[in-house]
Amino acid sequence: MKTSHKNLRNVLFLLVLASGLVACEGISDHTDDDGPEYDGPPKQIISVQQAKTMYDSYTDRRVSIIKEYEEQEDTTQEFYPTRYGQYTYETMKHYMDFIEDEAKMAKVEIKGLRFYFSNYPADGSVGNSQYARHNSFFLLPTADFNGEELGFFIRVDGDGNRNAVPVRDVVKRYGKRLRKNGNGSQQQGSPGFGSKMLLLNPVFQGGNGEDISLTLNDAHLIPPPPSGKDDFGDN
Repeated sequence: MKTSHKNLRNVLFLLVLASGLVACEGISDHTDDDGPEYDGPPKQIISVQQAKTMYDSYTDRRVSIIKEYEEQEDTTQEFYPTRYGQYTYETMKHYMDFIEDEAKMAKVEIKGLRFYFSNYPADGSVGNSQYARHNSFFLLPTADFNGEELGFFIRVDGDGNRNAVPVRDVVKRYGKRLRKNGNGSQQQGSPGFGSKMLLLNPVFQGGNGEDISLTLNDAHLIPPPPSGKDDFGDN
């Protein structure tokens, strides 16, 4: 009789253990907070060799032209064209969180990120003065506006409501204002797109509320300084 009770306990123990294992197998390793499952690299990834080829093409077809032009403009010093700009990984995560939050509050969906090539003014009025005359880039998120994908910023009205506004619309409006001042040229003391105006407002002055720019710039550029190293050059 004792043997039968012992065998029964063993059977019950095995049944409980098996039930636990089956239950554990039904639990996913991922939670809802993990986001979409990784499904391989983006299709836009290129090989290191392709990147090197493109880097060398820029060296051959652009760097010497930029260098020659800038050294003609200022013969007092050697000019070193920019080869790359860098943000920290934390900065990029912060930026993505920022634009996603702003877009969500404005009830608009971000479709893409545009990388605009740009150049710091020679007078050093925008950004770090050591970057004057150097090429740079800035990022601008896009959204759908009546079937057209456009870069945008956020306008906050007097009641605190957020709305996505195409950058192009504001640029056009101020362009018309400048043309009214005389053949598209800016008159002394009139508002315009000069770098000093942009320093006063992150977008442009407009509305009774606040304009919130979503444009990211101020990357760490190499060079300058001329001693800066990069991944693809002879260094």
